Amino acid sequence: MAAAAYVLGTEPPERERLRLQHEVWLPLAQAAWERAQLAPGQRVLDLGAGPGFCSVELARAVGAKGRVLALEHSDTYVDHARAAAAAANLGQLEVRRHDLAGDGPFDWKREAGSFDLAWSRWLAMFLPRLEPFLALVGEGLRPGGRFVAHEYMHWDTFALHPYGEAVDRFGRAVRASFREAGGDEDVNRRLPALLVSRGFRIDDLRPLPVLGRGGDGWSQWMERFVSLYGEELIRQGRWSEADAEEAVAEMAAARSDPGSYWVGPTVLELRATRVGT
Repeated sequence: MAAAAYVLGTEPPERERLRLQHEVWLPLAQAAWERAQLAPGQRVLDLGAGPGFCSVELARAVGAKGRVLALEHSDTYVDHARAAAAAANLGQLEVRRHDLAGDGPFDWKREAGSFDLAWSRWLAMFLPRLEPFLALVGEGLRPGGRFVAHEYMHWDTFALHPYGEAVDRFGRAVRASFREAGGDEDVNRRLPALLVSRGFRIDDLRPLPVLGRGGDGWSQWMERFVSLYGEELIRQGRWSEADAEEAVAEMAAARSDPGSYWVGPTVLELRATRVGT
């Protein structure tokens, strides 16, 4: 998608939501990288890097002798990621603008087939065309290189129990908006088979369920999404001001009830290896 078509936007409130998202998901991302044998000195692709939160963590993990190439289609996020790399003095991190859905052949600058690890999270779900993205992963990785993706496999699990009737309507509207924009909110149902067809070996498929209670970080992450993306859904005519007010009341009730809990959309951790010589 073009930068202007990014369905969640790039304004400061969305960047702040992504910062919170990064904080709560970082331990799970780092565990995935460890399972993929990320190590100092390696070369890593961060695909769909957003504001660069994971890019910075990956650059720290590979160290000064390693390399991270982060690709992102939004000019706003490219600038943010470059500033973060400079502020952290991470010369091993390069951020380039590239539309992973259709910019055409990528200029590897002699780096094709040299990367040890490729990482993406919540990228494929937004892409109307997966082939350019999957081709780039295959081109970038060396034989034996690993691909790690965190993508949703069951968005329908998103819910607030027992109060969330308005939250449930929000979830249905979100899924409809993603699909109309050309995305697939359950894309990890398809990715493993697509990778196998491209010569990859599937090493692991690991569900990552999320549960939040009592205003913890997971609850805050899901509340923030309802509040922020709800505004966009109202603009699209998929949700109403009355829906939003009802959801606010449901979320407030849940924070004060120890028997209430959130369930997030189920993420599937996909780990695969590029085979061949």
